[in-house]
Parts: sequence; structure tokens; C-alpha cells
Amino acid sequence: MKIYFDGDSWTHGGELDKKYRESLRYSRLVSEELGAEEYNFSQCGVSNYRIVRSLLIDHDISEYDIAIIQMTYPERTEYYNTKWKSISIVDTPLVHYHLLPPWDKKKKFLEKKGIDHKFWTHYYKEIYSEYYGYTYEKIHATTIRSHCKANNVPLILMTNNNLFAETKYFDLELEKPRYPKTKGGHPTEEGHRIIAQDLLRLL
Repeated sequence: MKIYFDGDSWTHGGELDKKYRESLRYSRLVSEELGAEEYNFSQCGVSNYRIVRSLLIDHDISEYDIAIIQMTYPERTEYYNTKWKSISIVDTPLVHYHLLPPWDKKKKFLEKKGIDHKFWTHYYKEIYSEYYGYTYEKIHATTIRSHCKANNVPLILMTNNNLFAETKYFDLELEKPRYPKTKGGHPTEEGHRIIAQDLLRLL
């Protein structure tokens, strides 16, 4: 049995001990319990656009027996300039909170990576809207479900945006008090264990 996992830092194991991350995250715990092969394609900071692109373009979902996919915050996006780059509103001065580096430091980091923060500040201020984001969230959720169904691959679709999303599209909502979190907002080791238990019950 082969299980396809994808998502952002929540699925990647953000803030877990880097040395043991892969053995601690819920994808490994679920796979070990089922005696399955784990294929975790998650990356930190990615968008729903990247998750859908990876599913439809980069991988053949028909080669897997189960798909467990965690959608992320709809304001994230991506663009292509010699390679794919992920973008979020936190890459602009429009959002600032204690978990983020000071804007001057972030600005230098973005410029070093060749990201036009002035353009993206304009985008998030003048073009992007919550309606836009949540409309595409529905499109992405429908695309994922339809693609898996067309390939006869059972799917569990999750989100960490359930405080704002229309949760009827999702099987599991990760932004819940039942999942202990680190100071940075990611699931702790215990959080990953509880997520794994919930996934196994759904399966």
C-alpha cells in the first residue's frame, strides 16, 4: 500500500526536532500503523496552487492507494520565474506580528531571493480579496476531490484554515484545540499523534 501525503509545514513537520522530524510527523505514524509506504511531498510555506499543481502535474495519483492532503491558507500563491516561487501576504509589510522577523530584515531576504515585494504589496492591497481567496479555496478543494475520485483513490482532505473556511469541503479541521501546538503554531509531537489517530479512524 502506498499513501500520498501533501500539504504545507503542518504536514512537513514544522517545528519538530529536525533530526527526528520524519519519524515524528503524522504521515509516518499513519503509514507505520497501516504497514504502508509513506510518500510525503509537503513543503513549508506552499500554497493551495502548489498542492494542486503537484497533484495534477508532478505525480500520478493512480499509482497510490490513498491520498491524504492538507490544504493551507488561501492568501498564499505562487509564480514561475525560472523556478516556482511561493508568495504570501507575510512577504509584504501589510502583516506584522511577533512571530515574523522585522520588516527590514524580511525585505532584505526577499530582495536577495529576487522577489519584488513592492509588486506583491500592491497585489495584496489592491487586487487580492478574501472573496477571491475563498472562491479559489473551493475550486482547489473541488479539483483535488474530483481528481482523486476520477482515479479511484480514496481521499481525506484536511485544512488548517478552518477558522475561516467553509468546512463542508473538508474531512478534518486541524485548527482545533484538541491538537496541541508549538509557540509557532504547528502541531507538537503529541499533536501529530492525535492527528494520526483521527486519520486512522477516518480511514
